[in-house]
Amino acid sequence: MSIQEVEKSHLLGSYLNSSSPLLIFLGVKEAQIEEVQQLAQNIYKVSFKNTNKKIVLHTKSKDNLVVGHSIEKEFVIAQKLSAVNFPVSRTLFYCADQTILGVPFYATEYMEGRLFSDQIMIGMEAEEKRVIYQEVAKTLAHLHSISLNYLGLGQLESETSHYQIVNQKLYNHYKLNETKISTNIEDLLYWLPLNLPEKSELDNLCLVHGDFSLSKVLFHPTEPRILAILDWQTAQLGNAFTDLASFLTPYYIPYSNGKHNVDGWAGVERLIGAPNFQEVAKSYFTARSTQTIPDIRYQIVLAILRKSIDQQILFKQTKDIKYQSNSEFLSKAGYQIVLDLTDGDPYGIKMRAANDSSLWSKWPVTDRCKSYYYRIKDFLKEEVFPIEKVILDKSRVMPTTTQNKGFPEIEALQRKAKSLGLWNLFISDPMYGKGLTNLEYVFLSELMGLSYLAHEIFNCFAPETGNIKLLIGYGTPYQREKYLKPLMEGECKSFFAMTEKDVSSSDPNNFKFTITPSEGGYVINGGKWFVSSAPDERVKFGIIMGKSSQDMSNPMESQSMIIVDMPNPRIKILRQVGVFSYYDVPHSYAEVEFDNVFVPRENLLGQLGGAFKMAQGRLLGGRLHHCVRQIGLTRRCLDLMMSRAEQRVMFKQKLKDNAAFQERLGQVEIAFQNCRLLSLNAGLLLDSAGSKHLHTFMAVSQCKAHIPKACQKMIDQCIQAFGAEGVTEDQPLAISFRFARAIRFMDGPCEVHLRQIARFAYGNHLFNDLNNAQGYGLAKL
Repeated sequence: MSIQEVEKSHLLGSYLNSSSPLLIFLGVKEAQIEEVQQLAQNIYKVSFKNTNKKIVLHTKSKDNLVVGHSIEKEFVIAQKLSAVNFPVSRTLFYCADQTILGVPFYATEYMEGRLFSDQIMIGMEAEEKRVIYQEVAKTLAHLHSISLNYLGLGQLESETSHYQIVNQKLYNHYKLNETKISTNIEDLLYWLPLNLPEKSELDNLCLVHGDFSLSKVLFHPTEPRILAILDWQTAQLGNAFTDLASFLTPYYIPYSNGKHNVDGWAGVERLIGAPNFQEVAKSYFTARSTQTIPDIRYQIVLAILRKSIDQQILFKQTKDIKYQSNSEFLSKAGYQIVLDLTDGDPYGIKMRAANDSSLWSKWPVTDRCKSYYYRIKDFLKEEVFPIEKVILDKSRVMPTTTQNKGFPEIEALQRKAKSLGLWNLFISDPMYGKGLTNLEYVFLSELMGLSYLAHEIFNCFAPETGNIKLLIGYGTPYQREKYLKPLMEGECKSFFAMTEKDVSSSDPNNFKFTITPSEGGYVINGGKWFVSSAPDERVKFGIIMGKSSQDMSNPMESQSMIIVDMPNPRIKILRQVGVFSYYDVPHSYAEVEFDNVFVPRENLLGQLGGAFKMAQGRLLGGRLHHCVRQIGLTRRCLDLMMSRAEQRVMFKQKLKDNAAFQERLGQVEIAFQNCRLLSLNAGLLLDSAGSKHLHTFMAVSQCKAHIPKACQKMIDQCIQAFGAEGVTEDQPLAISFRFARAIRFMDGPCEVHLRQIARFAYGNHLFNDLNNAQGYGLAKL
């Protein structure tokens, strides 16, 4: 509430005069208000005409964004602590009557004193700093030594705020107030629950302040004596070391020379004469009757992470970029502590990566990517592979309707993967994704490709991947809020409609689907087929490509993209379309009819006539992703074939020892490595040369033209090694073969890409200056 509201409250004076404890404290028969002064948000100082004593009013926040602000709890805590002679402001009364100020409030004694901050401390004498910090440490030890039963606070909160609960609360706050992906915050939120500290007698469950810092301590005006600990809004039952860590965070947050208003003094302690960390910590633990100083860096990471998330919340509320910068600065400092704690190996991947040296070779891949790789690998092993057969069996018997339901098992794994940070890994834009490079994602996508379900579980599944990239690249703020956000969170599905029946959709002249301008929007008409995910009942919207101009002088500018909401009575899913009689339920493909569907103007995606340019950007990465996924599936088939060859005996000889089989396996392995190197080269070129470079187009076209066909041949060899079992549903070979054959059409048929490769090859040939070198040309013998 505002200071004006407090000053204009005529009922306040009457209420104050009805409070006997207040009048006794003031030493007057009638309290005459002279001035109301706002000290901070929801805190006001009241002075009186007939006494020098002053009081402080603490009001309940009207702002719903202030999470967990309980004025009642704050009053009870101050009252209880005052009763055991702990330094807090003396409580005078509590008023639950909301007619006085519009909200509940309570009053405390106003005390004159000094407030310090870590920044103010920098300019003080070293000895004074040392004494002040030691006094604070001793007072904090006093708080943590008070028995909960003695305080009578056992029923204050129903839950105990141990580290698991604290970590979960931080995760919830982060996701609720997420404005951009912070890889440091997400890595900390993943690491902290996996490395919970061991129980310690000193790290006992007690009353903790919850947001403790030097700025919360009121000192005597002239002496280094503490008068009161202030601001108990976040007080709760918790572990003692969380308060101590919050107090000592300046020792671990770098000094930024004013660039950030949340910096500490790590790195400049001696220069500014900061109190010695060990001495301050010793003061706390000596006051708690021990000479041992345990390692509290885990709790310090937790405290810094909370501060970082608080800055993110402020950024979301104010849109002030400095808070976002502060959040990134703090989370980086917290992650650096984790790196120091773990010798630079927070996820224990260095040994695993060293054992897989042939996999990583000298490719420019970060440790962060490798950590995702091994976390995904463990997740596949523990969570995904065990349920694959159940899901595939269900999908085969599920009726092929036009409203397919999702599998609860998959949705449960999606929630778990998301909580572990294994989510939207394909998005290279750090604002929306993990900031991994295209090359790094090739490694991860190939690993995910080992399972038929993994890409969906990690929200890296088409058509969502392409639609997300389109909305990031071309969506308006309205479209990003309405469509992109739920899609990235996995709250809905979408479809992409481009292919038309009976025509070659790679030629823009062939499109018949129309997007016609109308009052307030557009009317769309026509049919599409092989619309991926359209039969899924979770689909909430789709992106459609169609002809928006009849002027075909420049066919590439005749097409536009538009977003349609689902369900819509004028959009009919005519039937599901199977691939070799297999329906990839619940996603599948469908033939869809659009009958005079009105779409509002704000649903136009990108510029009118800009669809082909947008589609190429969408399809470039999509082509590579499809190929890499197929490489993963093929690797699994090869592994199954080799396991089969160890068991199958023909004419008293194991198949793996057969010379013909060994020759075939050698050729298949070479072909497989060729596919891998093509995809890795394409990923590297996407990062180094960019998506618009001709060499990048050529590299992706090489992948699209070669990998699906080569993988199909390799899987065919695997089927042959299995014999009749290879073509049954008992093994995953048949479904892999179907997928390999189908993607030879997806995102442009192989023939189109081969033609492009030929043109690129001739273009390179024309610029090869060696062609004119003497002796380089056709030799005449």
